Amino acid sequence: MSTHEMRFVFQRDIRGVLDHFSRLMRVRFCFLSPTGRELEVGGNLPHCRFCRMVRHRLGLNERCAASDHAGWQRAAHSGGAVWYRCHAGLVDGCMAVRSGARVLGYMMIGQFRTRAAPAPAVRALARRLGVAEDLDRAFAEVPLYSRAQVRDLMGLFAVLVNFIVSQRLIAVRSLDPLEPLLTYLAEHPQETLSTGDAARLLHRSPSSLAHIFKEATGTSFLQYQIAHKLDVADDLFRARPGLTVREAAFELGFTDPYYFSRLYRRHRGRPPTATLRRLRGG
Repeated sequence: MSTHEMRFVFQRDIRGVLDHFSRLMRVRFCFLSPTGRELEVGGNLPHCRFCRMVRHRLGLNERCAASDHAGWQRAAHSGGAVWYRCHAGLVDGCMAVRSGARVLGYMMIGQFRTRAAPAPAVRALARRLGVAEDLDRAFAEVPLYSRAQVRDLMGLFAVLVNFIVSQRLIAVRSLDPLEPLLTYLAEHPQETLSTGDAARLLHRSPSSLAHIFKEATGTSFLQYQIAHKLDVADDLFRARPGLTVREAAFELGFTDPYYFSRLYRRHRGRPPTATLRRLRGG
């Protein structure tokens, strides 16, 4: 099943589980889609300052993404919780969430450390860029655990993930009838379709489209498009931190950047400039 054919439904209790665990252990506890999109993050915690520096100030975002992807693959093949050290020296834990043999997504905890210093290659790059001291300070801010504590942390993590799965706090609804429409939206984020346009794409009447869309996704077609565009905006901000809000708005088909900013604030609870500052480590 492709990611366009699934909608994840999070029960209310899962937010509490993620929030409490994140605050207690001082780590990020999040649920990712099969492609790595963060769908729920405990306490809405951002990546730690060290991670943001490595990704954006040192320009190693692709290395970080490759490291995470390798960790997800290990988790998918192991069938249990695994922990791994990223290329920069931080430790992450990961466990696949399954429905039978199918991987629905991944639970991750992370951004803690077992060592006193970052990876030598990363620190050497920071030294060349003149930010080594700031990098060391950011690394020291990351929670430090012994290897024995990491094993205990991973054991608790596995228990919580199994609890989430057994209590069905994450459910998946099939979106098969909508797949052509959702694929079109994913491939054309700059377009905004009317309900009539969408209905014609699926060879249905507008009323029929509105009914099956609400039933399958729990939201209206208009609200889904808005949420999708804002998700794409966040992806653009993460991938291209030098992007301006105005440029992102135009890429997503908004002719008025101020309207885009108001829409973003209304749905995210903060302006897009705040998201950009956080991603840039500001």
